Amino acid sequence: MKVMLLPACLVVALTCASAAEPAAPVTITAGPDWIPLQPELDIEPGSALDFSAMGLVDAPAGKHGWVIVNRAGHFAFERSPEVSRRFYGVNLCFGAHYMSKEEADRLAERLVRLGYNALRIHHYERDLTQGQRPTTKLNPQKLDQFDYLMAALIRRGIYLTTDLFVSRPVPWRDIGVDRDGSVPMDTFKILVPVHAGAFENWKAFSRAFLDHVNPYTQRRYADEPALAWLAMINEGNFGNFLKDLRTYPEWQQAWNRWLAKRYADRAALAAAWGGELGEGEELAQGSVALPENIYDSKLRTRDCLLFFAETERDMVTRMKRFLREDLGCRALVSNANSWTRFTTDQGARAVYDYVDDHFYVDHPQFLEGSWRLPSRCPNTSPLAGGATGGRNLSFTRLFDRPFTITEYNYSGPGRFRGVGGILTGALGALQDWDGIWRFAYSHSREAMFTPSRINYFDMACDPLGQAAERASLLLFLRGDLQPAPHSVAVVMTPADLAEPPKKVPTLAPSWHWLAWVTRIGTHWLPEPARALPHDLVLPLGWKTPVDAWGPESARIANPYGIDDAALWSAVKQRRLVTSANATDPARKSYQSETGQVWIDAPSDRLVLDTPRTAGGYAPAGQTVHAAQGGVTVRVAGADATVWVSALDREPIRSSRRLLVTHLTDLQNTDIKYAEEARQILLDWGRMPHLIRAGKAEVILAASLPGRYRVWALAPSGRRLAEVPSTKNDGQLTFTADVAGDASSGARMLYEVAVE
Repeated sequence: MKVMLLPACLVVALTCASAAEPAAPVTITAGPDWIPLQPELDIEPGSALDFSAMGLVDAPAGKHGWVIVNRAGHFAFERSPEVSRRFYGVNLCFGAHYMSKEEADRLAERLVRLGYNALRIHHYERDLTQGQRPTTKLNPQKLDQFDYLMAALIRRGIYLTTDLFVSRPVPWRDIGVDRDGSVPMDTFKILVPVHAGAFENWKAFSRAFLDHVNPYTQRRYADEPALAWLAMINEGNFGNFLKDLRTYPEWQQAWNRWLAKRYADRAALAAAWGGELGEGEELAQGSVALPENIYDSKLRTRDCLLFFAETERDMVTRMKRFLREDLGCRALVSNANSWTRFTTDQGARAVYDYVDDHFYVDHPQFLEGSWRLPSRCPNTSPLAGGATGGRNLSFTRLFDRPFTITEYNYSGPGRFRGVGGILTGALGALQDWDGIWRFAYSHSREAMFTPSRINYFDMACDPLGQAAERASLLLFLRGDLQPAPHSVAVVMTPADLAEPPKKVPTLAPSWHWLAWVTRIGTHWLPEPARALPHDLVLPLGWKTPVDAWGPESARIANPYGIDDAALWSAVKQRRLVTSANATDPARKSYQSETGQVWIDAPSDRLVLDTPRTAGGYAPAGQTVHAAQGGVTVRVAGADATVWVSALDREPIRSSRRLLVTHLTDLQNTDIKYAEEARQILLDWGRMPHLIRAGKAEVILAASLPGRYRVWALAPSGRRLAEVPSTKNDGQLTFTADVAGDASSGARMLYEVAVE
């Protein structure tokens, strides 16, 4: 997660419409426009919301051996390497890992019924080392709770990932520094590669954790094939912390040592930097300063980014050696999964087993203090902006190895959380990514077993967010949406990355909108290859000649200089799309080459059209028509995300059981905002949850003989009441109505079944 504070002048501008006309606060309460929801946390076995029988899990986790990387560059099980595997899960944070055995079994069962086959263990080490000295020692009581939960998850087929440092408190003296207090979390992240004591502390905890034998599985965590993936340090990209990093002599010394290897002496450095070297900056004395701005166009900054990439590569290489040789751990390794991303970083990622990243839409910005109200989020439709969330991360991916997102969210209390599930599942499926983890399921034990008000991130507290997950699970994990058959790659060699231009570009070119059309990413190779598995190749050309990559018809030079029109022309010339494709980059209208996703920013509309999941998002008064799926939705009363999914193996048109989801907006009772746009949150409010009233006429192709029946569902999947429907001329029609029955509370889920 990334924390942002805004300057006071901006706070004033945001909280007041003008000096003469201050914005009026808005408080949401129950009434005709907001209907109370009766929450139910667990999933009723056998209900339309019980996904446990879909084959998304294969219990126990690890039964097919370790997760490996196959020849196709995807995850696979070592005993069936030819079959690529995907994973979709959630994060648990802090106290959510520590509970009674009965609660652990209940949670594990619920997660399987929700459809997850993976879980990320996150922010777990604070409790796991609570009260211990040294702080790399594990707390026996917490460890027993942790072990049982892990065993319960593994037994049910859920695979695990974690980071070997997230937020564990580390006293300064534990890393050999004679100083009171603890190392700040982000400071420890950046000390590990350059400070021997910090690196040894990282190793000591990793050894204590991975060497521990779980008594409930009888395996060391290092030998646990269900613990399939390890990130070395959570969100530790060095560029995230430049200001802090510049204050530590260890970084200053490492920087100067790196410069001394690259340049023969001060004169050579001064000549290379063209006058940027200041008086008093001496290589021999180690006094050449790091840059002050990671994004400027200075040669000092260019070299710093090369230095960062080499330092990252060296650190992860040492960590992998320790894990493999000292601990005998076979889990796949990754790192550097947040925020600052430069093209030169891809050389470091080339030593990872898989590549990982994080993204958020409507992540809170804190106006007065970290994690304190008031907070702000844009709270504007992602579709109206072209659905930018996550698409730039397509370039973090290296085409020859798996790619995951271990943190993403369309954060609360933003009112577009409902469309986030479709967008993320569709993007991951279209790009053929390998794993997605929602941040988070819960930050506490209590919220998983007691209905609680929504917060920024937690699915356990957000029935609407959890409902939206079902779209991601079906589109991505079940595979309802097909990957784009073509690909466009930015290609590079070590020689390119060693000789970047004065201004090193951020990794994603401006045309990352193409992620909604076809597969995009980067490809790092030790030497140029004339035959690559891509339909359009864009070489960096910084050092390796452009023509070394193959014939003119297969590549375009300068990926960071080409404009949208020229790129789209090249895509069409290579026939990656048909002439009927509706993409228009100038209008921010994007249609996948498969025709299954269409994002039309001018109309603020999404159409999702696959045989087994179809629908989309539209403002009130508009219609979504998915011809392939046989679904038409007329939205009324409130903007909504509405989709239909077959729950059996058949397409929607011939399915005997369907799930229909109608998502408007969900807020807490008495939640308070500073203005009508609901961008500045002042008070979280209380239970119960309220759902924005709205209707949607749902028309389904109904080709099967027999009687169709429609039921409104509780959040558990329990049938609440039958909903009137009609069948005429091969079409089934019913109205999804949030306020359909005051006695049973708000409705957003429906089951359609054929008798």
